[in-house]
Amino acid sequence: MKQSHPLILLLVVFTLFILGGSLLLAQQGGTQRNYLPAVYRAENTPTPEPTATPTPTPPPTVMTEFRGVWLTRFDWTGQFDVGKPERIEEIVDNIAYAGFNAIFFQVRGTGDAFYTPGLEPWSGRLNNSGQLGISPGWDPLQTMINRAKLHGIQVHAYINVYPLWTCDAPPLTIPRHFYYDLREHHGESSGRLHGVQWATDYQVNCGSYLFASPASTFVDEHVLAVGKDLVTRYDVDGLHLDYIRYAGRTRSCDPVSEAAFGAPCFSGGEGVYANWQRAQVNGTVWKFYQEVVPLKPGLLLSTAVWPQHIDQWNWGGTQGYHDYYQDSKAWLAGGYVDAITPMIYGGAFWDQYKWGVLAADFQASANGRFVYAGIGADHEDFSEISNRIAKGRELGLPGHAIFSYGALAQRGYFDDLRNGPYALPAVPPEISWR
Repeated sequence: MKQSHPLILLLVVFTLFILGGSLLLAQQGGTQRNYLPAVYRAENTPTPEPTATPTPTPPPTVMTEFRGVWLTRFDWTGQFDVGKPERIEEIVDNIAYAGFNAIFFQVRGTGDAFYTPGLEPWSGRLNNSGQLGISPGWDPLQTMINRAKLHGIQVHAYINVYPLWTCDAPPLTIPRHFYYDLREHHGESSGRLHGVQWATDYQVNCGSYLFASPASTFVDEHVLAVGKDLVTRYDVDGLHLDYIRYAGRTRSCDPVSEAAFGAPCFSGGEGVYANWQRAQVNGTVWKFYQEVVPLKPGLLLSTAVWPQHIDQWNWGGTQGYHDYYQDSKAWLAGGYVDAITPMIYGGAFWDQYKWGVLAADFQASANGRFVYAGIGADHEDFSEISNRIAKGRELGLPGHAIFSYGALAQRGYFDDLRNGPYALPAVPPEISWR
């Protein structure tokens, strides 16, 4: 056993002595008092004020607002620029930097694919030859999805519904272009496909596109199959339908339409044939909602619609309802879609005043669904954009979409958005009706 060190014993004795003295001093008048340890300070030294607990910086407020941007196939591919994965990644990074939270990414233009083909051939815009059906060696849609997910941005696959092709027959490819399937199924007369839209003179008036006939259930089956293929093979957040309308007021007098109507086109009395045409388009939209949307939980079905439903103000602009047989308000009323994006842009005619009137008109018919009013980006002054965004918020719109990425990039408005109307982050509203 080791001996205790003398110094340690001395310290123990001294400590006991001090404690004993303190206990004696604490007993006065038979009452024992407990004392806290004394704190000694130099005389006239002020007592320091307690340090306040720092208040943590609150996180930035997050808005609920859909902030979409259209990214067309023309925005990132051209005659001498076929687009690369790095280009898509750069675009998504710019979109995220600006403060958007959703992208309408065009994956179908004229029966072609900007994604690994399932039912339709690779787009000719993805290779230097312009030839359909040639693999670029990468998948634009999957690249878009991968990059967007890093930023928490939604991707909506955006398809042109009725445009079949341009004015000439496409080349033969694998998979075969739908043009040939439609010709084989419905036939043709003197080079005029029966399954496309004919004018009242029974000629095929091809402008930008050759439009398939909305009366054809064969067309419906194909475009629905394309939609199903997209939402089951790719992790998209939505499906966005464009050109879901007739090509013009004098369409469609094709044999398929007249056979389905049971009489010559535009017969039967005032408005009868027009109502029947609207029913054909409505039916296609309804089929998308009934057959495609249930395949992916949370999928949002949206449509790009004509900026003016009906000209109630005698402005003189074309009307979706009368000129293109597109009854977008019926889609809201009937629950055929989750959202519409009125395309209120494309020239000085749709000025800020008209924009506000039309946005309010659509919002009044929303029926609980989303109205994401479209805003053009091709303005010399950024206030043309920011004022419309502010007006939409004032009207209670759940969001908006800007057309298009290419115009934003050309104008250099990414910083303006980030430091202006998009200074606070936002998340898209959630679907509450299913």
